[in-house]
Amino acid sequence: MKVPLFKALVDPFFYYYLKIPYIPSVEHLPGIKWTGLLNTPRNQIEILLDGKKLKKLHFNDLNQEQLLFPLYNIHKTEITEQYIPGIYIEQKAIGFIASYEIKMEEFTIEELQFNLLQFNNKQLLQKPSYQNRTVLFRKKETLLVYQNSFEIM
Repeated sequence: MKVPLFKALVDPFFYYYLKIPYIPSVEHLPGIKWTGLLNTPRNQIEILLDGKKLKKLHFNDLNQEQLLFPLYNIHKTEITEQYIPGIYIEQKAIGFIASYEIKMEEFTIEELQFNLLQFNNKQLLQKPSYQNRTVLFRKKETLLVYQNSFEIM
């Protein structure tokens, strides 16, 4: 393709020319990935039980630092490390970011844990958990609106 590798990785034709069946797109590349819902005013979280909406939250509802009693179970992880040499790919998408499900007899919102990742002055809501059990990813329907790649040597 006669372009640097970090630029080729965001080109969909690169994966066609690569011809590796288990790497059909940038989403299937090996490496460390941080994904989740960005903290923006438009983003929202919906909790459904048997197809009925129980709760609709905005990202800022999870920011409970000024409350006397927390409303939701939050686990925060902060990443303070600087960029190390390597190739980095950033993507932003709009739409239905993720849907998760878990099978259980009884549901209480107090047992739902929201996992927040803090890095570079950005917060991401990551995969939730329920009673310390992981939930299953079901689907996403997104449209990629921003993509950037860069290399640090």
